[in-house]
Amino acid sequence: MRRARTRTSSGPGSLRLLGVTVATFGLLAGCTGGDQSDQNLGEIVPPMSIVYYAPDAGPTYEQSARVLAEDFGEIGLQVDLQPMQQTKMVDEVHVGGNLEDLALGSWGGDPDRLDPSFWVFDLSACDSDRNAVKWCDQGYTQLAQQQATTLDENERKDLVWQAQEEFQSKLPWWPISHEVQGIVYNSERWENITAPEPIPPHETVIDPWLQMQPLSDDRVIDWAYYEDVSTYNPLAETTSKGWIRFVYDTFLRFDGEELIPWAAESWDAVDDTTIELQLRDGMTFHDGRPVTAEDAVFSINLVVDQQPPSVADALHGVEGAEQVDDRTLRINLSEPNAGIFRQTLTQLWILPKHIWEGVSDPLNWDPIRENAVIGSGPFAFESWEPNQQHVLTTHTDHWEAPDYDGIRRLSLGQADAVRTAMLDGTADIASDVLPAASMQDLAEEEDHLEFMEYPSFNTITVWMNHEKPPFDDYEFRRALRLATDKERVALEGWLGFAETAGEGNVPTALGEWHNPELEEIQFDLEQARQALEDAGYGWDDDGRLHFPAGGGQ
Repeated sequence: MRRARTRTSSGPGSLRLLGVTVATFGLLAGCTGGDQSDQNLGEIVPPMSIVYYAPDAGPTYEQSARVLAEDFGEIGLQVDLQPMQQTKMVDEVHVGGNLEDLALGSWGGDPDRLDPSFWVFDLSACDSDRNAVKWCDQGYTQLAQQQATTLDENERKDLVWQAQEEFQSKLPWWPISHEVQGIVYNSERWENITAPEPIPPHETVIDPWLQMQPLSDDRVIDWAYYEDVSTYNPLAETTSKGWIRFVYDTFLRFDGEELIPWAAESWDAVDDTTIELQLRDGMTFHDGRPVTAEDAVFSINLVVDQQPPSVADALHGVEGAEQVDDRTLRINLSEPNAGIFRQTLTQLWILPKHIWEGVSDPLNWDPIRENAVIGSGPFAFESWEPNQQHVLTTHTDHWEAPDYDGIRRLSLGQADAVRTAMLDGTADIASDVLPAASMQDLAEEEDHLEFMEYPSFNTITVWMNHEKPPFDDYEFRRALRLATDKERVALEGWLGFAETAGEGNVPTALGEWHNPELEEIQFDLEQARQALEDAGYGWDDDGRLHFPAGGGQ
């Protein structure tokens, strides 16, 4: 993994209008395969789209998509840029299975994703809800399933490494980069800002939020962000699960190194298929009612029954829960689950039974309409004006209640708006929407602003629809991989604030779970064209790529 930090002239100001076609296949005329006669060619490879987060999630996604489209154009492809609003892309592509052609995929740094099962099973196994590319390999899936139920860590690591080798031999999709993230904040108003490495601030309620201290009488922090929330129903929200965890406590937290007691103060594996949890004493919901094991059991059983898409893949083998006493419960599994602590219990929330037991349609229920956004987390819901702001107040009875009065998250949407808000004092802190390079520039220009950067495992990927030619052809995918310039994406797409990703489907940030023995594939357009030619593809006089003779869609 290499850090690309050379600054370039590329940036938001250099982008062309959206919706254009990026193709440079005309340069191929006369190059390898360009002189083949039309009768030796199959159908022309049709134009394809690449979808990515629209600029309301930051300009870096479009810049990165443009780099890919230009390089893929060099091997004779016509690639159309298709921005998509983030929540729509998550619902329709990430978990909806509606990928048309290509996608610049993005998986944020949710804490449950520090367990290898997310990458090995959830994103890549046959029939998994999050297998957006629709790839299915039974041999690979068997390895993915086996590692998910192997409790011995050394044996499991061997299986995870084997799965990565099998994955790399098929190239169903590949990672490009890991974002180096940043925070810019007003140091005249707030202090004790702690970096959330490797989990980004919108995915963890711990850093920097619980340690911050106000330096003035203004005890509500204004966070410049964008609108990514569709509902405050935790069973239905898919895009902004991290924000939901500000309001609803989960049983455990995981920071990449150790499990952190949260709603559960202790846990134990009674046997391979029975987990016992003991809740903290004195917990309360935001309406003042006590949190009990009865609420926790109800919550787990509700999730098992409803199988919400946002957490369904984390429920491997979970059959349900039963109460032992007022603070103790047991979770019953149908088979061992190696990720039960890191992946499952960091995602499952505690819901108040007295509110949810009467809900007839939990997946589609709107708790705001019923004035029932009630959790037990360190912040309580106060109000939401869509596309304007979210307001949470501090839950002072929480054991980790911060020393200020609340958070006002401003839905500003565009990088320019975030920049203006930080300059004029409307916002106290910003993350994500404003590229880290721009945050750094702001802090260098303004005395009242400070910048900190930190590595993350936010992973940007290239996805393709395996149910559609030519993406179902390994040789075509191999050529596409050879035409993927990770360094250029990091430099031009992320303005140098990115780490180029390693090989395989497990991020290097997961440490020993990543297989370092995978052979690195270097960017090489000549090899990409040669791989296509060897597989029978060819080019017409205009440089457009054609299927092998007799082939097509």
